[in-house]
Amino acid sequence: MSRYSWFAPCHPAQLVFGLTIWSIWFVAMYAGLSVACQLAAPASEQGAVNWLNASLFLLTLLVLAVLLALAWRTWRACLQQRKDKNTGGVKHFTGYVSTVLYLASAIATLAGGLPVLVFAPCS
Repeated sequence: MSRYSWFAPCHPAQLVFGLTIWSIWFVAMYAGLSVACQLAAPASEQGAVNWLNASLFLLTLLVLAVLLALAWRTWRACLQQRKDKNTGGVKHFTGYVSTVLYLASAIATLAGGLPVLVFAPCS
């Protein structure tokens, strides 16, 4: 058994990784926004186009890319298992559910990150 078998695409740990990554992003995003607004708030005349919103959207895009890559990885593993036809149903189910959870986390990340493109921070 590999040292990192928990990171295999169809390991049950994959069921919680997407939502864990999303929750860490959520806390980092809004805690970072609050701290930045207290320490170095951008000028309100800038509106939504400022360094703070740009950095928060960059963080959102980075997390979105990670979640989509993990969804792609688990989906590809499920397709490979279907071709092999010698794997158990539990691994196949875990892989599909993990893919859906990664995609749901990616959609939630995008939905939570899009407001930084329109709303001014710290107002």
